[in-house]
Amino acid sequence: MRFTRLLKSLVGCEQEVPEDAWFDEGTRVMVVAVRPRSRARRRCGIRRSRCPRFDAGAGRRRWRHLDAAGLQLFLEADAPRVSCERHGVVVAAVPWARLFSPG
Repeated sequence: MRFTRLLKSLVGCEQEVPEDAWFDEGTRVMVVAVRPRSRARRRCGIRRSRCPRFDAGAGRRRWRHLDAAGLQLFLEADAPRVSCERHGVVVAAVPWARLFSPG
């Protein structure tokens, strides 16, 4: 089984491409570096419309995933900002993050 296919089955998501993974034995944490598929990139974090990139944002972020085999599992990816016509400058949507509707 290829490494990427193994990571995809572990993470259980179809909208991201795994790039790398590492494990910290001391803290029992596994981190999988991912990126969104090209069709899911540069979308407004609020309404999911395609937007032009604004800047790199605050750099890389981590999202907690479900634990796997007694390990904490995190997804890590860049979190750029986009310039939405309606909402201004917002963090780009990522398919694996929880969807929140604005208040």
